[in-house]
Amino acid sequence: MDWPSDWVRPSPEQAARLARLEMVLLDVDGVLTDGTVLRGADGTEARRFSVIDGHGLGMLRDDGMVVGVVSREPSDITRARMEKLRMPEIHVGASDKAVVVQDIRARHGLGEGCIAFVGDDLPDLAAFGEADFCIAPANAHPAVKAAADLVLCRRGGHEAVRELAEIIRAAKGLGPMAGALP
Repeated sequence: MDWPSDWVRPSPEQAARLARLEMVLLDVDGVLTDGTVLRGADGTEARRFSVIDGHGLGMLRDDGMVVGVVSREPSDITRARMEKLRMPEIHVGASDKAVVVQDIRARHGLGEGCIAFVGDDLPDLAAFGEADFCIAPANAHPAVKAAADLVLCRRGGHEAVRELAEIIRAAKGLGPMAGALP
């Protein structure tokens, strides 16, 4: 298959680094959602998650990668969705994302080059400082895009995570796009 024109194509150096990843950690609002929180008059909240993104995360998990979320928002909705996706690392209400990433790395015994973090806003820069490969969706804050190793073509909540999953799988020689990267 040809590389899709609406996905970012990693450089050979980026593809080599993506191939070494063992874990992908993600922010939630603005990455797995479009950042919108709907609030009813009775105080109930709703978030919209893409099942296409969820399928991409499931493929990575089935490939043996560890996937998880690190979010500052203490959301029961987020926790329930991530539990449904069978994520082993669910950190909602995380006030210091850098400390959470450090702890995850230590508990999993992961060395350099193994952890990617996907973030869209300024609080994610702390996690970027602890991750080995930093990724931003197209809707990310300019400072986050500038700090990222890879900026996706898709927006958070609109299949950015699926784009990333397919890119990682291709870099690892897996999936339908396996032969499309150098």
